[in-house]
Amino acid sequence: MATTPKAMEQLESNDAGRRRLRSPAYPYINLETAIARAQAFYDHEVRSAAPISVAAKHWGYEAKSSAATQTAAALMSFGLMSDEGTGDKRKLKLTQNALKILIDNRPDSTERASLIKQAALAPKIHQQIWEKWGGSVSDANLRHSLIFEWTPPFNENSVNGFIKEFKDTIAFAKLSESDKVTTEDGNSGDTGRPSYVPQVGEYVQWESQGTLQFKEPVRILSFSADGTHAFVAETTTGLPVDQLIRATTPLKVAAQSQPRTTLLPQTTVKEDVYSLPEGRIVVQWPASLSAESIQEVKDYLKLLERKIARSKTEERANAQSQEEQQ
Repeated sequence: MATTPKAMEQLESNDAGRRRLRSPAYPYINLETAIARAQAFYDHEVRSAAPISVAAKHWGYEAKSSAATQTAAALMSFGLMSDEGTGDKRKLKLTQNALKILIDNRPDSTERASLIKQAALAPKIHQQIWEKWGGSVSDANLRHSLIFEWTPPFNENSVNGFIKEFKDTIAFAKLSESDKVTTEDGNSGDTGRPSYVPQVGEYVQWESQGTLQFKEPVRILSFSADGTHAFVAETTTGLPVDQLIRATTPLKVAAQSQPRTTLLPQTTVKEDVYSLPEGRIVVQWPASLSAESIQEVKDYLKLLERKIARSKTEERANAQSQEEQQ
C-alpha cells in the first residue's frame, strides 16, 4: 500500500516561481461526468477516432484548452478512452468498455453495472484507497491520511477536490464493501505496474496502449496544475503522468554534458573560436611554436582550405545527380 509513517516532501515550481507541493495524479472529473463526456464524443464520432482538438469542441472547450487535455486524461484513467499517436497526430477513441456502457440500454443490466464499477476503480489512486478503506473512511480521516501519510502526499489545497471526486464516483458506481479491484482482464488485484512519481528534469518514456511513443527518452519540463500531465519539448500535448516510465539519460545528452577535452594541457594551449551561421570553428594551438612549426601550420591551413572546397564541390555534384535521377 502506498502509505508511509512520514510524509515525503515533493516540491516543484509553479508559474509564479514559488515552491508548492504537487499532489498525486487523479481524475479531473468524476465518473458520472466522464461517462457524459464519453456520450458527447460518441454522439459525434461513434466508434471512430478523432484528434483531441476535435474532442475538445464536442465537450464545449477551446481546441487547445487544458480542460480538454485533462478531460481526455480522466476518461483514459477510467478506462473509457484510449489514444494513439503523438503530437498533432494524437487521436482519441472510445474503448469497448465505454461503448458497452453507452449502448447497453437493457433495464437493470448487470453487465453495465459491473463495467461502471470497474471504471470507478480503474484509476490507481482509487484502487489504493478502496483497497485500504473501502467506502467506510470519513472525509476527515481520509484527508488527514492523504496529507500526512500518503506517498507522495497531497497538497492541502487540492485534497478536498480529490476527495469529492472520489466519493462522487464511488456513490455513482454504487460500490459496496464486497466489490474488489479488477484489472482489464477481469482478474482481481493491482495492475502490477510499479508506482513511479516523475520529477521535473527527469527523462521518461510515454507508454500508451503498450507502445513507447518516443524513439528516445524525453526530459520533463513542467507539470499541469493538477499534476496529471507532464510537458516536454518534443510535443505540445501533455503526457499522462500515470503512463510515464522512468528512463535513463540518452547517450548523446550524457556525452554533451561531459567536459570537452583539450589537445594539450590547458596551461600550454591557446584557443580561438569563430562563429559562422552553420556553426562554430574552434582552433587550438600550443602557446609556444617554433618558426618551422609556424610554417607547417600555414601549409596545413592551405591544405585544409582545399579539402573544404573539394568537399563542397562533391556535395553539389551529389545533389545534382539526385535531382537528375528524380
